[in-house]
Amino acid sequence: MFPKEKFLVPRPLKTRSEFSVAWFYPNTYTVGMAGLGYQLVFRLLDSDEDIEVLRGFTDMEEPGIGGASIFGFTFSWELDYANIVSILRKHDIPVSAKDRDESHPLIFGGGPVLTANPEPFADIFDIVLLGDAEIAVPSFLSAYREAKKFSTRREQLLNLANADGIYIPQFYDVEYQDNERQGDGPIQSITPGVSGVPATPRKKVFAPPPDYVAHSIVLSPETAWGNMFLVEVVRSCPQECRFCLASFLTRPFRATNVDALIEAIELGLKHTNKIGLLGPSVTEHPKFDEIARRLRGREDLSLSIASVRADTLTDEILSTLVSLGQKSVTIAIESGSERLRSIMKKNLTEQEIVQAVSMVEAAGLESIKFYGIAGLPHETQEDLDETVRLLTQLKKKHKRLRFVFGISSFVPKAQTPFQWNGRDKDCGKKLEYVRKHLSKIGIDVRPESHNWSDIQALLSRGDRRLHPILKAVEENSGNLGAWKKAIKEARKNTIAMPDVRDFYIFRDIPKEETLPWSHLQDAEKTLYLGKHNEAAAALSLS
Repeated sequence: MFPKEKFLVPRPLKTRSEFSVAWFYPNTYTVGMAGLGYQLVFRLLDSDEDIEVLRGFTDMEEPGIGGASIFGFTFSWELDYANIVSILRKHDIPVSAKDRDESHPLIFGGGPVLTANPEPFADIFDIVLLGDAEIAVPSFLSAYREAKKFSTRREQLLNLANADGIYIPQFYDVEYQDNERQGDGPIQSITPGVSGVPATPRKKVFAPPPDYVAHSIVLSPETAWGNMFLVEVVRSCPQECRFCLASFLTRPFRATNVDALIEAIELGLKHTNKIGLLGPSVTEHPKFDEIARRLRGREDLSLSIASVRADTLTDEILSTLVSLGQKSVTIAIESGSERLRSIMKKNLTEQEIVQAVSMVEAAGLESIKFYGIAGLPHETQEDLDETVRLLTQLKKKHKRLRFVFGISSFVPKAQTPFQWNGRDKDCGKKLEYVRKHLSKIGIDVRPESHNWSDIQALLSRGDRRLHPILKAVEENSGNLGAWKKAIKEARKNTIAMPDVRDFYIFRDIPKEETLPWSHLQDAEKTLYLGKHNEAAAALSLS
């Protein structure tokens, strides 16, 4: 069915099927099968001998998928939601959970978008899986085996509601305060609407056994990375930069066992020479030097690594990367301002950045890509000037290196210390300022669309009142124009709707306000994030 696929681990022989799961990635096959998260959940589902698993994408799907008992979606990018709605419509499944009956499959979703804040999408999903897939997926399958013994949809969902890592949105009532109109203010409360449902759904952390490694199980040249075998080196990040979802959503930091990692790479090398090491910052692995030594000199290996931290690079690591075919490295500096990096807790000095770039050039790499963010909380014009100054200084000193600067604008993410901070309305001007000054000295500046970042912020901090907007956007092609039209008309068409742009995107939220995801984040974590936010504000005044 799918083009030129090669399975790297044996699939269980399935002589019967207790029930079937349609497992969707809400984008094309090329994009979906390139994602390690999608493959990981596919493996967790498919390893059960009694479950038939059928894969689906926006451009292709396995025969018979429409008859599955359960439809599941991985959700790693907010703007993919329109594709989820389109897939449901294609299979004649009502978009709203409240409109489904016993003739329709249960609809579940998981991934970072839903774990952080599922509320804008609460009307779409019957079930949301929270946290690490290795905990949530087996918990769901076990609970569903019991739940499916009940005849009604409601009874099945009630039976699922107390399992670890499972959230049933329709069983929670949200009350809103009145501002200018009835129900157009902040959230008043979020409480269980039925008895027996936990006030805070339980989310457990996966503690991997020593031999556990998350890695590709399917290779295909038709995916975005080609026949690249992906392996997770670290999960989360110990630095805890205050804007970063990867740091705070997947805590605690976990590093893959080195022997198990090398064994997984050896498996991959039986089928391809292209190996990709994944993690928010792979060189944060406490034994990355050992990993580099054990891979060094492998003529059968072409290595690709995700972003690295400047202060973790060594001559040995860089020489190993060069010997394994790496031509470029990516370093996230976020800002050239020492002051702003301190406020966001980047834990990276200018001297460490300067030294890293010198080492990259000395090692013989051809290019270096930096990531930056404009419009961070507490940013000033002087901070932007510092970014221009630092990169200009580095480019003039290292003329041989090709410099690429990917710069986005700050998007507040739920369940991070900057969740209370709104977006900067001048982000577009700030991105252009940086682009204008750095492009003229030969740096390839690649700014992200600040308009689409506005939409990401809306979905990141939104609540259930956004459902009419999401529905209208999907019905009108899902492009930026459709978003602008839907946002403009939302308050006119819906009584209990605040001013969308100011309320969700740009507003600084008071600490005492109930957040849309408050019932999914325990009080201890909220306090922890609040202390981080206050520390950042204090540093901005010093």
